[in-house]
Amino acid sequence: METKIISIVGEKGGIGKTTLNLILASNLHYAKGKKVVLLDGDNPQYSIYKKRQRELSFLDASEIKELEPYTIERVSVVSIQDTIMKYYGLMDYIILDLPGSLNVEMVKGLLYVEHIFIPFTHDELEIDSTSNFYFTLKNNFLDNEERVLKSVNLFFNKYKLVRKNKFSLLRQQFEEAGIPIMRSVVKDRTIYKEQYRNTLYPIPENKEEGDMDIKKFLEELEQLSNL
Repeated sequence: METKIISIVGEKGGIGKTTLNLILASNLHYAKGKKVVLLDGDNPQYSIYKKRQRELSFLDASEIKELEPYTIERVSVVSIQDTIMKYYGLMDYIILDLPGSLNVEMVKGLLYVEHIFIPFTHDELEIDSTSNFYFTLKNNFLDNEERVLKSVNLFFNKYKLVRKNKFSLLRQQFEEAGIPIMRSVVKDRTIYKEQYRNTLYPIPENKEEGDMDIKKFLEELEQLSNL
């Protein structure tokens, strides 16, 4: 089995990476039937792993068996390589959730990621830091002859239609700078955190199917990770 190692990652907290990694893992597994393992590398918080334990605590054994939840494991700088090797070749996707700062845990994790997806908003300071983060990855990982990394893609997160002109200008500026921007966006919706950010269920079939809804983003991300 060809395993893809992917991560939605950023160098600062509060940008929605953990929410999106969770939504991605749950939809690949439950909606697309993919074999997925989600590695929680946000040491020592391990918020995804703890969330899974809380969600399972509300179910009995028969309900858990019927759901067949994907595996979530905690990893650290010491254990990440062995954990990846344990699943590589057995899963369709290994998804890494890394810390929201450029520390040793993130750098170690980035050594194994094949496709990176970076969220950013229209905030001026965030744009500058995201640009710097992209070129750091490009210079140190993407342009390295011994690289594992195959692609780095940015996308608009917390997208607001009322600011579409601002985002359109940003897209043009990033493209002129040679920074790849995904066609799809992730809109600013509280439902992503309140309902869709879970480890046991996908987004309902009849939801999020518009041209600018999150399922389009997930589909494009899946396509890019298969290139």
